[in-house]
Amino acid sequence: MKKKQNYSSSSLKAIMTVLAIFLVGSKVYSFQTTPDVKGVKIELSKTATEKELVIDEIDNLILKEMAAKKIPAVSIAVIKNNLVIKQSAYGLASIELNVPATLNTSYSLASMTKIFTASAIMLLVQDGKISLDESITKVLPKLPANWSHITIRHCLSHTSGLPDAITDDVNVTMITGYLDELFKILAKKPLKRAGENSVYNQTGYIVLGMIIEKISGMQYEKFVKTRILNPTNISGAAFGDGWSIVLGRSNLYTSLKITADHSKLFIGEHGPVVMEDKIFNYGSKYMPDYMAPAGLINGTILDLVNLEKSFDNGSLLKPETLKLMSTPHKFSNGKNGDFGLGFVTVSFGGPYNSVSYGGGAATWRLSYPDRKLTVIVLTNLQGSQPQGLAAKVAAIVDPEVTDK
Repeated sequence: MKKKQNYSSSSLKAIMTVLAIFLVGSKVYSFQTTPDVKGVKIELSKTATEKELVIDEIDNLILKEMAAKKIPAVSIAVIKNNLVIKQSAYGLASIELNVPATLNTSYSLASMTKIFTASAIMLLVQDGKISLDESITKVLPKLPANWSHITIRHCLSHTSGLPDAITDDVNVTMITGYLDELFKILAKKPLKRAGENSVYNQTGYIVLGMIIEKISGMQYEKFVKTRILNPTNISGAAFGDGWSIVLGRSNLYTSLKITADHSKLFIGEHGPVVMEDKIFNYGSKYMPDYMAPAGLINGTILDLVNLEKSFDNGSLLKPETLKLMSTPHKFSNGKNGDFGLGFVTVSFGGPYNSVSYGGGAATWRLSYPDRKLTVIVLTNLQGSQPQGLAAKVAAIVDPEVTDK
């Protein structure tokens, strides 16, 4: 058993907050009753006794969480010892149209996109076309000259010190919608020291997307489709924000309070405010195309299961590559950061290290490599706390992952 990395509760909370708030909303509609739970689908490969245990405990847990948090839809998958032991969909993909969620329901994956971007970079590293410690300005000479000390590794691990492309973490307000203008503005902003702190950052992943395009000679989305989605049979994934038409995509809702004029999410003295009595339709979501590497992919639970299978069998990335991505990046002082190369490496408690990624305060993937256990939770409610639900499901499947 490997000893877990210890992090403060404030560190974990800060990371989850930043990862959680990563979609922007405008027009909203109120929904004040608990949605019906429909469309449960289950696929298992266990003994009869174990099936009964998993179905009863996990299904009961999810239905209880959905009722308590007013989550319209949940899709989950549980992978144990490289086998998918459970795939289920619950509730409504659209409350307004009374459309049940299924295993083929697509969700806005938001910052989960960063794992696809990180994997794309690591494919180029495996190909010998770039080095993790290569300067970003060596690959992209038009970037500000004073960014020359920042490496690809820094961008992957959120230790670049780059100024962020967004001005409002809650509403994800961009500095500008134009890429060229963005870098002119960022060039005038101060840098933090690279390699010294974990600071969740969108700019680094925008740069990584540009590097993928420069080195591969393909547009970012085409490279991801050619090298990741197609080889892993991820057929339901599509790029696009709320203005895009994405077939099979669920409506998105939020449990966060909005401003009196209904124009954006409300930010109180201590940040966004979670409502206890109702949820809202999240309305239109906008992010410019250059944010694709940071948060514009949509996909189904089956898509993420196929991605996990490719991680497990080594068909996408070499085992040593995946291990490097899943290992906490060390600061210049030798201490562990909060991220690996794309993955969140902050512990969820318990005696085992965990490796995670998520996005939009609505989706989360939690893995315990030493226990060969992975739980994926997709919801269509911002503020549904999917990381907590994933941890609870993991504890049902394998109680050893929790603190005694």
